[in-house]
Amino acid sequence: MSVGIGLRVGSLVSTLVVASNEPGTPDPIVIVRDTVLYVCSDGEVLLGGGDPPDGSDFVGTVTGFVARVGDPEGVAASDGTRYRAEDVVASAMRSLVRECEPLPTFGGRDGGTPAVVAAYPSMWDADNIADLRNSLNYSGLGEVALVSDAEAVCAWFESEVASKPGQLIGAYHVDDAGATVTLVRSGVSSGKSFRFAAGRGSSPTSQLSTALGAFGWLPSNLDAVVVTADGLVARDDDALRGVADALAAKFGVHVVVGPGPEQAAALGAAIVAAGFRSATRPNKPIGLPPSYDVTEVLTAIRGPLLPPEMLADREAALVSKAGVVEVAEALPVVDAGGSGEVGADAAGVGAAEEPEKAGEVEGSGARTAVKVLVAVAMLALLAAVVVFLLL
Repeated sequence: MSVGIGLRVGSLVSTLVVASNEPGTPDPIVIVRDTVLYVCSDGEVLLGGGDPPDGSDFVGTVTGFVARVGDPEGVAASDGTRYRAEDVVASAMRSLVRECEPLPTFGGRDGGTPAVVAAYPSMWDADNIADLRNSLNYSGLGEVALVSDAEAVCAWFESEVASKPGQLIGAYHVDDAGATVTLVRSGVSSGKSFRFAAGRGSSPTSQLSTALGAFGWLPSNLDAVVVTADGLVARDDDALRGVADALAAKFGVHVVVGPGPEQAAALGAAIVAAGFRSATRPNKPIGLPPSYDVTEVLTAIRGPLLPPEMLADREAALVSKAGVVEVAEALPVVDAGGSGEVGADAAGVGAAEEPEKAGEVEGSGARTAVKVLVAVAMLALLAAVVVFLLL
């Protein structure tokens, strides 16, 4: 048995998971942060806020950057500075990884330091992936491997849920701007993902049928579907359950809603990092805490990141109570009969009037207390495995 580190930077919530590749092992370590990058006066960055380094303070915040990867205009920070979005994503990943440092020198799939795998949106094209790869290399994260959301989610499914390996799995991902359908077989995506914009009238069942037909497959070829989400719609359990029920009724296949569900890709990436193993017996799927129970989305943003009119709309939709953000009632519910209208307006960043040269975000998001807790937890997990093997 080995452990791996998986991470995903989402539109509103970013997640890091430390998990084992052995099906049925205890729940993983999970770190969840708001996808808000705080830039300090000394150039350091912190994902999700916290205390700035000694002798420094926050000079700006950056959000809405995941959707801007590949955009030549970059993304604007709250102080007007513009950055390359892929550099900001790399800095956010770097901040997450540093919360686990120092990494142990054992426990990885090759016996050394655990590997790190980052998931990226399945709809990205080769240029977007290459841009992020270059930014990760430049920021000192050249050892971080990349995998699509769909491939990561399906790794979780085949490790924890599937009754047999090598299945054809449909990854149905919903976000605030639409849906992405990806077909994965034997752990590898079958060609490009299919993107469907919200409000176009097509139902989840017709969208999945379109993806199957493009490859000449019939619904009977499909073995399972995993439903995941990102953004505000990820909080609407009824909407996601409606999507799952509609797909199950139409195609007669096993349909599950991924854990989190916006954290499923990070969990799957951790399983890939640890060295994927197919399930050999039925297991209780690994659970993850819902992100809205452990983080406050948008309310932690400092500075005018959104246009005033958008802020007003968001504040009317968000209800913050006892540290919990509840937004489900502000979202449209999916009709199980197949209306397919899921989502809300995506958060954006007000563009500066005069574009400035894209900068590069550098720094770290290390938090000493969390690093110690994560390191201790990882060592405890490894110790438990050793005892188990000896017995």
